[in-house]
Amino acid sequence: MDAYAANSWGWLALALVNAGLAEQKNRSRLAWFFLSLFLGPIATLLIVIWAPPETITDPVPPIQLSTGMLAIGTLLTLGGGILGFLAWTSELWALWVASTVLIIAALGCFVAFIVRRPADVVEARARLSAREE
Repeated sequence: MDAYAANSWGWLALALVNAGLAEQKNRSRLAWFFLSLFLGPIATLLIVIWAPPETITDPVPPIQLSTGMLAIGTLLTLGGGILGFLAWTSELWALWVASTVLIIAALGCFVAFIVRRPADVVEARARLSAREE
């Protein structure tokens, strides 16, 4: 097994561990798994340092802006990966540029998804207090 294959398995294992850590801190497992694929040990540091969000009794509705950002980020990552593979096989520099732009846009979507989650909690808390009044 060459060094690249061994390192990729370690990177994948780290992403799975980060997903478990994120779940323990009441964060999205899927979002942190994908973010960990790109950031690796930096994502681990962020999960450990950031305080977990407060939990509420009223669940957040499943379809919101943050859910759409996760879907868009996943599709952009998939498109960037496909373009990266095509660039690798055809050696066209324009495909490398397009792949890089898509991956950077996907990272922006994942960051927006992670940052948006506390706002969702605040909205759900406001709905809960309005219902109690």
